[in-house]
Amino acid sequence: MGLLFNDNNEINEKIKNEFGNLDNHLIAFKHNGIKKGLAKLLIIGGVYYTFDSNRTFILYFSNKGIHEEEISNSVKGDFLLMPWNEISSFDIKVKNNKAIIELVHIGKRIGYEIPFNGRIFRTNKANLKKLEEKDWNKI
Repeated sequence: MGLLFNDNNEINEKIKNEFGNLDNHLIAFKHNGIKKGLAKLLIIGGVYYTFDSNRTFILYFSNKGIHEEEISNSVKGDFLLMPWNEISSFDIKVKNNKAIIELVHIGKRIGYEIPFNGRIFRTNKANLKKLEEKDWNKI
């Protein structure tokens, strides 16, 4: 849904107004692991699974932690902070056209898919490289 309702200018303006620069962000989809994705598909139903797995997020990485905002319908929400000291695990797997970020925040596993191709995802590959070089701005 974020692909339909948002454009790069709106997203970049939101990030610049909130944080002052555009180098430390990624645009992501929610990523369900194989077990969780299959369970949602079979138990809850296909329509919910489709909408749940296509939720779009802005992730901004600062020395305080990961700031997350869902932009599936609008960029008018607020960023939620996941402080680095509350993140017990942070892993990234890079594939050809995407990266998968998996983290554990206060005991809950959260996954994000970072596509490298697409209209609102075109800066993801360069920003991912910068963030890796800066160790994700961790303290």
